[in-house]
Amino acid sequence: MYNVKNLVKKGKNYQLTIENNDQETTFNVSEDLIVEYRLLQGKVIEDNQFKTIKAAINKDSYYQKVLKFSLFKPRTRKEIFAYLDKLQVEEYAYYLTKLEKTKLLDDDSYTKNFVHEAIFFKRFGPRKIREDLRLKGIKIELINESLTIYNEVQIQENINFWLEKKVKSLQNKPFYKAQKSLFDFCMGKGFDYEDISPLIGNFRSEENSKTIELNLLSKEASHLSAKYRKKEQKLSLNQFLITKLLAKGYRYDLIKKYLEGGQMSDE
Repeated sequence: MYNVKNLVKKGKNYQLTIENNDQETTFNVSEDLIVEYRLLQGKVIEDNQFKTIKAAINKDSYYQKVLKFSLFKPRTRKEIFAYLDKLQVEEYAYYLTKLEKTKLLDDDSYTKNFVHEAIFFKRFGPRKIREDLRLKGIKIELINESLTIYNEVQIQENINFWLEKKVKSLQNKPFYKAQKSLFDFCMGKGFDYEDISPLIGNFRSEENSKTIELNLLSKEASHLSAKYRKKEQKLSLNQFLITKLLAKGYRYDLIKKYLEGGQMSDE
């Protein structure tokens, strides 16, 4: 025979002490378990009933871990399955059903919330959102349905946000190199080339950047010409400069303009 000797509230759970032949065993259990088995102080438990309760306590202890994992941040079914695998528990359905009843596990709500946050707060592009959700085990049909709120106007607004953020660091970069950096940056945020391309000109005008680039090119050319004269080169100075400056992202028409201005010669 077993006897519930003590029951003490500990945080959100209870510390349950069960006595048997002057031996005490303490368990950390949830309120749900206390209610289900009516484990009040003084309750007498038969031997066969104790085996059932002990198995329920063991299962409940795992559920508390799964519950804590789920409460830390929203989770998908795939993430819960992976966590249950890690715990090496049996009867996955028991834990999944309990989480679903409390709405802690709901891939539909998870996806809608994820998409809303990704669009309006993190400002990610559709491609990145889609890839992130697929990695979390969300079905593509559910992803596509949730992404219908991402309209063209919002896509442009988010791309402009990232372009404005990035362009400040590219003021002293050659035009083509700056263009590539802007494209790569926005594509890394999950946007497609076709959506980025029409907007870049608003932040990096080809004409407006020519004067800046020509000044940068002049400094770079002077530096390169000094290196040229220190080593034997198979190319002429102009050929050497054209090759090196193109590789650094300078425009060919500006390189030619600089060289034709007589500031360098093929010595």
